[in-house]
Amino acid sequence: MHPTRNRFDLVVVGAGVIGLAVARAARANHLSVLVLERGSAGRGASWAAAGMLSPLGEALEPGPFLRFGLRSLDLWSDFARGLEDETGEGVEYRECGKLRLALSPQEEGRLRRRLAWAREHRVPARWLDAHEVMAHHPGLAPGLRGALLLERDFRVDNRRLVQALRIACVSRGVELREGCEVTSLLTGNGRAHGVRLSTGQRLEAGRVLVAAGAWSGRIGGLPHPLPVRPIRGEMAALRPASRGDEPSVHRGGHGSGGPVLESERLYLVPRDDGRLLVGATETDAGFEAGPTVGGIRHILSEAVAMLPALATATVEEVWSGFRPGSPDGMPILGPVPGVGDLFVATGHYRNGILLTPATAEGLGALVSGQDAPYLPEAFRPDRLRGSDGSGA
Repeated sequence: MHPTRNRFDLVVVGAGVIGLAVARAARANHLSVLVLERGSAGRGASWAAAGMLSPLGEALEPGPFLRFGLRSLDLWSDFARGLEDETGEGVEYRECGKLRLALSPQEEGRLRRRLAWAREHRVPARWLDAHEVMAHHPGLAPGLRGALLLERDFRVDNRRLVQALRIACVSRGVELREGCEVTSLLTGNGRAHGVRLSTGQRLEAGRVLVAAGAWSGRIGGLPHPLPVRPIRGEMAALRPASRGDEPSVHRGGHGSGGPVLESERLYLVPRDDGRLLVGATETDAGFEAGPTVGGIRHILSEAVAMLPALATATVEEVWSGFRPGSPDGMPILGPVPGVGDLFVATGHYRNGILLTPATAEGLGALVSGQDAPYLPEAFRPDRLRGSDGSGA
């Protein structure tokens, strides 16, 4: 048995998809890497997600987030293929498309603006009127005004992604320690040089990356606390009673399973095994655990309102997770000013799965002493100093 090692080139705090993906990239650059996880690897927001890869669907406006999301989407095919080749674990990466449904004149106006963004960024998309939508998806409830079809949207199975990243990291020689809560960073002489655990143990590092998701703001030792807050999301997995005469969104098999269906209140994401993921609530209630009766009742009611046939579906699973929200809704990525060798990758909110490849590319380079290929200035940690009274 090898002796426990207490010094590494890089310590990563957090073993969600972001922390694991950056650790994998850093190990490819020949760094010795330790990943510390307060609970079980990948069982936070990464486990609770729906796995949608939809830059245009998630962007609030044209700008850095949309450009970064599109770059990450471009990286996803090679990222998924590389993981499968390396580990033998598929991540159910599928080109499925998405229908963003307009249920009111206001929603139609907002979606038509997104169509203009799509054309500006050369993203394949088109407007479907209500008759076109219902012709392809007759099970949808009446009353639609139309839908924006995002033809180049994808999905992955985020839980399989977590497993593949974990296997890849360990096989490359990354050390993963679970049940190890980091309470503070070790700093001195203007740089980070390690972390302190809740047990009091100190671990030394050449560089430190904070990628602890919604828990990032609880880690001490930074010049200013990270203004990351937990936003609870609640979801359910349904098994439709029959698939032959239902909308293609929940037809199983090994194809795409049909498009993701989404309104401003709900999304339905198909899986290859025939299940439908339904989500999600957004509750700013601190680390108050879920799922709750009210939250699950709400999303199930909305699902049946969208697809009435789902009233006979079986509820196979319900769960919740904490998204890492930032004050401006954008990720917090990059070096921490004033503290050398300290980096942050958090605040991805609803988009950690989508942004995993681009975050791994950028932060993997930075923690290895290289220039990041593309990391927007708008994501820098110092932009949030003093925002919302958080002190960052």
